[in-house]
Amino acid sequence: MADRTLLTARWVIGHHAGRHVVHENGVVIIEGDVVLHVGAAFSGEVARRFDYGEAVISPGFIDLDALSDLDTTILGYDNGPAWKKGRVWPESYVARGPYEMYSEEELAFQKRHAFAHLIRNGVTTALPIASLFYREWGETVAEFDATAAAADELGLRVYLGPAYRTGGQVTDAAGNIRAVYDEARGLAGLAGAAEFAARIDGRANGRIRAMFSPDRIETCTEALLQRTTAIAAEMGAPVRQHCAQSAVELRLMREQHGCAPIEWLHRIGALRANWLLPHGTQATEAEFDLISPRQGRRLSTARWSRRDMVVC
Repeated sequence: MADRTLLTARWVIGHHAGRHVVHENGVVIIEGDVVLHVGAAFSGEVARRFDYGEAVISPGFIDLDALSDLDTTILGYDNGPAWKKGRVWPESYVARGPYEMYSEEELAFQKRHAFAHLIRNGVTTALPIASLFYREWGETVAEFDATAAAADELGLRVYLGPAYRTGGQVTDAAGNIRAVYDEARGLAGLAGAAEFAARIDGRANGRIRAMFSPDRIETCTEALLQRTTAIAAEMGAPVRQHCAQSAVELRLMREQHGCAPIEWLHRIGALRANWLLPHGTQATEAEFDLISPRQGRRLSTARWSRRDMVVC
C-alpha cells in the first residue's frame, strides 16, 4: 500500500485554475512530504486517515511583514506621541553614539520566539521585519545567521536579509524630525547583506531564500538603492522597503528629492517587479499607476509540501 495519509475536515481550501477553491467535507492526500491531492474525494489507497471534524485545512499563510521583535513593538502601542516615546532617535542618543541594546543571544531569541508564534498561527512562509530604533545602526549578518538556523530547525519557509540603511530619523526636544546620514556605513551594510544572501540562498532544500531589506525610503540614499537594485536583480531576489507610510516620510522626501517616494524610486531606476513596498497608505494615484504595470514576483516553490499546510 502506498505511504499515503488522508486528512478530512469540514472545510478544505485548495487551488485550481489560478485561484483558491473551498471544498466542503474535502480531503487532502499526503504522500511522503508532498501534498499529492486536494479535493472533494479520493479513490486511491491510503495507509492512514485523520478526520479533523469542524475545522479548516488550508495552505499555510504567507506573512510579508512578519514582526520579529515583538518586545520592542509593544513599546509603540498606546504610547505616544511616537517621537517622545522612543520611536525616533533623539539628538542626545546620536550625540553619545548609537549602540546595540540587545546581546547577540537576545537577538537570536527574538527571531526564534517570533518564528514559533508565526508557525503556531498558521504562517508557513515569512519575511521577518524588525525595528531599527533600538539598534546601533542596522541588523547584522551574525544575527541573521542565527535567524537562518532557527528557521531551518523550526521548519519555517523564510526570505531573509539583514536590514541596512544610509540614514536615520532624529528628533530634537521640540519634536522636529530630520534625517541624518552615514552613507559609508550604509554601503558597508549592503555589502554584508549581499555576502549573506549569496551564502544562504537555497539553504534547507530551498526553504531559506535571500532578500534585500533597505530600511525606510526617506533615510536611504540614491547610491544605496541603485546598488541594491543591481545586486538583487542579478540574484533574482526580492527587495522590501518601507514606503509611503507617513506624513513625516512624505515631508522628508519632498525636502530631499522634490517628489513623492514611489516617484523617486522610478526616477532613479530602482522601481522593479521584484520590489515589495509596504505600506502604501500615503501613496497617490499617480504612484500606483507607476507600480500597476509591474507584476510582483511570486513567492512560490516548485511543489506544495506538507510544511505549507495548516489545520485550524
